[in-house]
Amino acid sequence: MQNYNKFHFIGACGVSMSGLIKHLLLNEKAVTGSDNRAENGATELNGLGAKIYCKHSSKNAKNADVVIYSSAIKSDNPELNYAIKHKIPTVKRSELLGEILREFKTSVAVSGCHGKTTATAMIANVLINAKKDPTVFLGGEDYSFGNYRNGGKDVAVAEACEYKKNFLDVKPNISVVLNIDNDHMDAYKDMTEMLNAFTEFTKNTIAVINADDALASKIFNSTTVTFGIDNKATYMAKNLRYNNAGYTFTAYAFGRAVGTIKLKVAGRHNVYNALSAIAVCDVMNIPFFIIKRALENFKGVKRRNEYIGEFFGLNCYADYAHHPKEIEATLTAFSESGEDYITVFQPHTYSRTKLLMYDFIKVLKEKKPLIILKTYSAREEFDENGSAKTLFDKICEVSGENCNYVQDQIELKEALEKLAPRYKRAIFLGAGDVYDIAKNIIVQK
Repeated sequence: MQNYNKFHFIGACGVSMSGLIKHLLLNEKAVTGSDNRAENGATELNGLGAKIYCKHSSKNAKNADVVIYSSAIKSDNPELNYAIKHKIPTVKRSELLGEILREFKTSVAVSGCHGKTTATAMIANVLINAKKDPTVFLGGEDYSFGNYRNGGKDVAVAEACEYKKNFLDVKPNISVVLNIDNDHMDAYKDMTEMLNAFTEFTKNTIAVINADDALASKIFNSTTVTFGIDNKATYMAKNLRYNNAGYTFTAYAFGRAVGTIKLKVAGRHNVYNALSAIAVCDVMNIPFFIIKRALENFKGVKRRNEYIGEFFGLNCYADYAHHPKEIEATLTAFSESGEDYITVFQPHTYSRTKLLMYDFIKVLKEKKPLIILKTYSAREEFDENGSAKTLFDKICEVSGENCNYVQDQIELKEALEKLAPRYKRAIFLGAGDVYDIAKNIIVQK
């Protein structure tokens, strides 16, 4: 950051990229960027002083001192190739995040295949309540501060993504490993390589590890603390009971009960997220009464069981869940009210769907009625073996009743209209544009 004044971002409106842009603008750097899907994010960034182009073009990068790109950017991107050809330095998003975090006295990085955004937001909200004034980089939208919070120079909190080992570019003081699962396997040859990457991520840090996760629990160093529900851990949740919104539990630290916490966010998985926040904040010497108050007031983040509106009598919710284990956890939590509901799922990438095909079938086959929306391909070329239509066909083989396949927003709206009179709720699952499609349907009903 000290060496460059003019930054250019490829894929500028992505939630993780835009947070970095906001930070640079507030540190008086000049920022340009481009994004083919810039409509939603460009207005905000332009209003803050950036110049965001809605198409990729080599001329966009002409005046840059450095070009920032993410792992989602393809090698044939014209701006990336222009930078390489003209010897303009190129820096990965994760490398820039790592450089920024090194400017803070204390940095916390949250990793894991599931739950990073919620756990990071929980930690951030506790630190805000504790008057620690954290700077926060979030891979989602917190209801109070969005995807970025500009704080002081003492404490920073950020998500650290395992895709293509990007989290190894981040060197925090405190590392969190929520879980290790078979996600992003297009970037790892096997689970051993992934475990080794997570182990490397926690080196030379105070490591906060989930003791109940089979792979994460294998990571240990001299400064590791653990959290869990089932297995013995430094920080534990006991006496779990459903409270009509989330779970209430007794928190334990070092074998001693320290108090009761009543969460407002649904699902057992959020107890684990809360435990990670308790562990991190206790390590940072924050009193338990502040941790309790912040977690009990925490309302979650957008696209995590978020209520998005009403459609012909259906109360509609959206969740980012796109891996079978995330879907299972989300739908288990969503089912706790006892009301029947419609499940809409948009697969995210052909490679993930192909690799985890039978896990998807297992978790979705009993969810009736079920609507499968055409795959959000993201960075990938079409692969029939990993397509949403193939997933739909295979689900129909084992459970064909009340299952629908739709190609677009129009067909999805028609399917929902037919089902709406018989149900009270619908949940839209996926990491692609299903969220925007669902909101459009609600607005245009």
